Amino acid sequence: MENLNSLRTYLSAVSTLVSEISEEELGEMVELFWEAYQQRARLVFCGNGGSAATASHLVADFQKNIYLAGGRPWEVLALTDSTPLITAWSNDTEYANVFAGQARCWVRPGDLLVAISGSGNSPNVIAAVEAANEIGATTLAFAGYGGGKLAKTAKKSFVLHSRNMQHVEDAHMIIGHAIYCEIRDRLHREAVLHAATEAARSAL
Repeated sequence: MENLNSLRTYLSAVSTLVSEISEEELGEMVELFWEAYQQRARLVFCGNGGSAATASHLVADFQKNIYLAGGRPWEVLALTDSTPLITAWSNDTEYANVFAGQARCWVRPGDLLVAISGSGNSPNVIAAVEAANEIGATTLAFAGYGGGKLAKTAKKSFVLHSRNMQHVEDAHMIIGHAIYCEIRDRLHREAVLHAATEAARSAL
């Protein structure tokens, strides 16, 4: 077997990057998602390149799985998922509008737009945040490379201080899953508490 030191180095770097995230910072992000769910606000993701795949992936967790856990539909979508719309906006205007155009149709005041960019400087992702800000939505940036323009444009930002794109993309997915798991577990705890309360009432 070939020397695996480079693989161990990679995994160690991602682990270190994730471990540097503060509980306070993670908790603030969880509360943004939780409030959006409680307020029945729409959750909208967008991202460019590898981050587009992250955006699409997280819809499956937050739409299907939260519905199964909480018993209530949550309107969750990714602006990355319609090839006809992406190519139409790109062809008829410019590529920087592929998400902003959709955001103006889908995002409402009070919704949560999560914009993902490894570099923090993807023009199409920044344009989506600008559009959502104008509408009155809450905007949250997931960025690396120090945050770039995206972190300065979004109302809230989560920045990974790494300049390795693969490390940043891995960490963004891990954080997305961590937030999802906390929301799911809160719903499970609420269900258990509600069942216990109903059982106590029935016993009276």
